[in-house]
Amino acid sequence: MIERALDEHVSIAITDKNGKIEYVNNKFCSVSKYSSEEILGQDHRIVNSGYHSKAFMHNLWSTITQGKTWKGELKNRARDGTFYWVDTTIVPFLDQNGVPYQYVAIWTDVTGYKQLEERMEEQVKELARSNDELEQFAYVVTHDLQEPLRAINSFVQLLKKYCDHQLDERANDLISHAVAGTNRMQVLIDDLLTYAQVNANQTLIQVDCEKLLNNVLTDLSVIIGECNALITHDKLPMVTGIPFQLIQLFTNLINNALKFQREQPPKIHIGIEENLNEWIFSVTDNGIGIEEQYLERIFRVFQRLHSRREYVGTGIGLAICKKVVEHHGGRIWIKSELNVGSSIYFTIPRTN
Repeated sequence: MIERALDEHVSIAITDKNGKIEYVNNKFCSVSKYSSEEILGQDHRIVNSGYHSKAFMHNLWSTITQGKTWKGELKNRARDGTFYWVDTTIVPFLDQNGVPYQYVAIWTDVTGYKQLEERMEEQVKELARSNDELEQFAYVVTHDLQEPLRAINSFVQLLKKYCDHQLDERANDLISHAVAGTNRMQVLIDDLLTYAQVNANQTLIQVDCEKLLNNVLTDLSVIIGECNALITHDKLPMVTGIPFQLIQLFTNLINNALKFQREQPPKIHIGIEENLNEWIFSVTDNGIGIEEQYLERIFRVFQRLHSRREYVGTGIGLAICKKVVEHHGGRIWIKSELNVGSSIYFTIPRTN
């Protein structure tokens, strides 16, 4: 009854101390595709696939010949030449002197799981290769677009310089629109390049967010002064991250809070909370706010809720923020009330 129950789930093989097979159960035969008559008396190497290295096999035999149990995954070859994976436990039976005289191998067929794992590994490699190609493509495209744009901008301005006395008001307006258009395209290309270059391959180090934020505020001091903005913040922690990306994150969030202001001067607060697993940052403002129906859209690339005449920008800033946070293993979300203000929250995992 026990043997019948085991046949439903596991393969069992018993060998002598030299590895000659003395017993196999029905499950072993069905997985290996050998009959018991064909395999009894054979060396255990009959199912060896040759997949594992000499060092791997040496470790296995060194472990069990010392009377210790070995556990691991083995890739074996069936009678018809196909391969199968088994999750294996090999238990030595010891004589009165503590020397192994038999080995019992218990296998569970995990071929389906290993095939799925191999496919996933291949897909991950393919995705990584595709991402690398996409990043290189984005860099090349954006880099190659820079020069024609600069040339167009220069030629249009030269046209205005040398033909200014011959141009009427309508022509001057058209030239101004052309210059503004090339400038917007330049900003868009720069933002696209930034978005493409945000990746998880850069080295994570300890980052002092307090110092990093102070540097960001120094860089933004001109626009902060022009807006008469009041910016306050809690004492920020050390986190494990990529400094350049975190600078992009804070810069974009503060810039957004400064841009979407109401009539009164902007008030912005950078807050921090913590739980067992993560730091929870928040950037709260008293700006124009966002209607609830648009909250899910704002982190998508090129999503704009206002016209360029109302507020400048490319619609990529918050998409960059989302990508940076997710590459750090965190989450980002927003709470907002129209004509009251917004709070954008993001998390960074804690490392103890």
